Amino acid sequence: MPNRNKIIQHNELSIHSFVNGFSFCTQSKVDFLPLNKDPKEFNKVFEEFIDYYPKKTFTAISLIHFEHPSTFVPKPLFSEDRLEQYLSHYKTNKGDSSFQYDVLDEEDQVNVYSYPKEIQSLLETTETSFQEIHYNTILSRTLLNLARESADKTQLYIHLQKDSMDLFLTKEDSLIFHNRFSTQSEDEFLYYVFFVVEQFELENKAFEIVFLGKMDPFDSFYAAIKLYHNNIRFHQEVIISKQAVENHNAPFLAQYFS
Repeated sequence: MPNRNKIIQHNELSIHSFVNGFSFCTQSKVDFLPLNKDPKEFNKVFEEFIDYYPKKTFTAISLIHFEHPSTFVPKPLFSEDRLEQYLSHYKTNKGDSSFQYDVLDEEDQVNVYSYPKEIQSLLETTETSFQEIHYNTILSRTLLNLARESADKTQLYIHLQKDSMDLFLTKEDSLIFHNRFSTQSEDEFLYYVFFVVEQFELENKAFEIVFLGKMDPFDSFYAAIKLYHNNIRFHQEVIISKQAVENHNAPFLAQYFS
C-alpha cells in the first residue's frame, strides 16, 4: 500500500475509476473514457488508452477508486475477514464486488471499500502494474493535515463531486464524521450540510466550513451556503483546469497520485 498521496509528476499516470467511466490523468491533461455497455469493446478501448503512450513513458501508475463510498474502521478493531460486514450499510453485493482496504497508520484507521468485479477483471487483463487506493484515503490525509494547521478547533470539510458530495467533520485534529451524499440541487446540498450541523450541535460561530477546491460548476452551492454561514474558506493546493472540470467527476482530485 502506498504511504503518501501527492500531486502527479511528469512521469506518472493516475487512472481514476468511476461508475460511469475512467479519467486518465497526467501532469499535462485529463481524458475521460466512458464505460461502454459491450465489455469486449470497452476492454479494447481501455487498452488503446493505456497503449497510447510508448512503453516506459511512465515510471509509476496509480488507480484511484471512486466507484462506491468507503467506511473507516479503527485499526485495533479491524479484521481482514470482515470486509463485507464493514460495508453492509451500503448493501454491497459480495457476488458482484471486490473488496479492498487502505491502512492509514498515522490516523490508526483502516479505510474499507469495494468496487465492481468487472473492474478487477479488466485490470487483470492488462500487463500494467497498478498501485490501488480509495479517494477517501487521499481526502482524509489531506484534510487532517489541514486541520492540524488550522486555528479553528472544528472544521466541516466539503468535497463536491458531480451529483454528490463528501462531508468530513474534524475536531481537534481528529475525524469524527464522514459520509457521502447525493446532491442534485442546492436544496439537497443545504439539507445534508445542516443535518450534520444539527446532529453534532455545532454553533454557528464555533466551526469553519472548508471547501476542497473552488470550481465554476459549483458556484451556486457556494452562494447558497454563504446565506447561512460566514466562516467559510476554500482550500486549493493545485490549479484546477477547465479540462479537469470537464473530464473528471471529482475535479479537486484530478491531479492527485496515490
